[in-house]
Amino acid sequence: MMDGTDRMVSRMIDFALEKPEVAPSRVLVINLSKTALEKVLTPSRIDLIREIRERKPKSVSELAELVKRSVEAVSRDLNILENYGLLTLVKAGKIKKPEIEKDILMIPLKS
Repeated sequence: MMDGTDRMVSRMIDFALEKPEVAPSRVLVINLSKTALEKVLTPSRIDLIREIRERKPKSVSELAELVKRSVEAVSRDLNILENYGLLTLVKAGKIKKPEIEKDILMIPLKS
């Protein structure tokens, strides 16, 4: 049996399939429990997403400098975000470049 959130996600997916010109592959729907959402989208990870979108750093180390955090901490957070499909780490030799391919992130919230 689907609850309200499941129905809403289903409608969003149906809309994206019916109108691909409005909701192309550049849309990501992420449906997590409140606890999981709070663990994945921490304030520091949201900052990383914003910096990547706005400044387009060429490497993880450049991103770490922008947010004034250690490369190790930023790398760890980027790997988590990549696991959830929020970004991609593109390898060019020894360098990893964080990229965000999605323009829209939909997060269904339960009331």
